[in-house]
Amino acid sequence: MRVILFIIIIFTSIGVNRCWTQQNTSVKKTKIKPFAALELGQAVFNDFKSYSGEIGVKFPNSHMMRVLYMNTTMSEAHLSSDFVIVVDGDHVQGKQVGFETFYDIPVYKKMLYVSPSFGWYTNEYEHTILAERFQKKSATVGVAISYREEDVFGLKGLYYTVSFPMRTPFEPIKKTTLGDTVIKNNTFDNNLFFFVGFQF
Repeated sequence: MRVILFIIIIFTSIGVNRCWTQQNTSVKKTKIKPFAALELGQAVFNDFKSYSGEIGVKFPNSHMMRVLYMNTTMSEAHLSSDFVIVVDGDHVQGKQVGFETFYDIPVYKKMLYVSPSFGWYTNEYEHTILAERFQKKSATVGVAISYREEDVFGLKGLYYTVSFPMRTPFEPIKKTTLGDTVIKNNTFDNNLFFFVGFQF
């Protein structure tokens, strides 16, 4: 875990240093561009019961820094789906709330990004029949792979991002049960986000 964190810190430091160096040595000044977006993928998958979003800035060298706020109510079907597989059993629903910061480094045509990240998440699970619930809070460290396209449909500033963040919590959930339903450990966690927003 410490090795992973060290590697991410090194890559982030290199990225930030490159960003400032290019800004200070560039002859042509390009302003830093702020942006904001709403996450629609998780919202649609969970019947628009909650919303997530991001705000950030894009630097002149196309590096970006983003802060994600995630607030997702996860249905019973979502938790037991093939993509998530968080629970083994029925009658349990969940909620994931947290913040995560990404430093996006372009690796291909300023559209494909690799992004070290750190965050703080709360995971909650509740039995829909029994009066049983479980909650776990933890800091996280990870990396995301993202694809971003700007000026969509020829509209300047309009953008979308498909992002696949992968993270590991410092204090993972240990296997536990609510009724007869098993909540699996989360030593590795991931999401699939689809952001639609505007860059100013």
